[in-house]
Amino acid sequence: MHQTGKEKEGTNMGMAKLNVWVSDIDDPCSISNRTWYVTIYDCDGRVLEWCGKRYVVLPAKCGHLEVELPPGCYRVNAVWSFSVGGGIIYVNHFTDSAVVQVSCDQTACVKLFNPSTHRCGTILLRAVRDLLEQKAIRPALARQVETTLNELLRQLPRPVKGFELDHLDEIEKLVREQEAQGKEPKQAS
Repeated sequence: MHQTGKEKEGTNMGMAKLNVWVSDIDDPCSISNRTWYVTIYDCDGRVLEWCGKRYVVLPAKCGHLEVELPPGCYRVNAVWSFSVGGGIIYVNHFTDSAVVQVSCDQTACVKLFNPSTHRCGTILLRAVRDLLEQKAIRPALARQVETTLNELLRQLPRPVKGFELDHLDEIEKLVREQEAQGKEPKQAS
């Protein structure tokens, strides 16, 4: 029996489609021109394996990957090559993660943001201060880490676009004020 186009399409009926896009460093609205390697994880934190396929380091040429997968909830992130060369310093090889729910016969899109080293370092500094406040680490260790990280960050160019760092102090201040008053943080309307 000869199959029509519709019958052939029906063989993957119920599968979900995921489009993954990756930004350039410090530019969330852009799409990277490099090849990234996307990995898709299940809800238990394992690389998704289904029907004999592992969804690990899938090439995303020019910052884009389209893949079919079973419906479900997944965590997605990407990495680029670990090689150094050409006189260019590549230090932040990893994107942020995204959690995505994909449904039968539907397409979902995620955009993975590639943060600057400054943001990663700033978040680590805040984590060290929080650990110190909770008495989870020794003060001497906290000072050593803060001194070293601050020196490192001083040597690196700051992000061109400030959105990664501009509002961290303001957000922390407002959350602490609301917590001190016993209120939940205000929801955006």
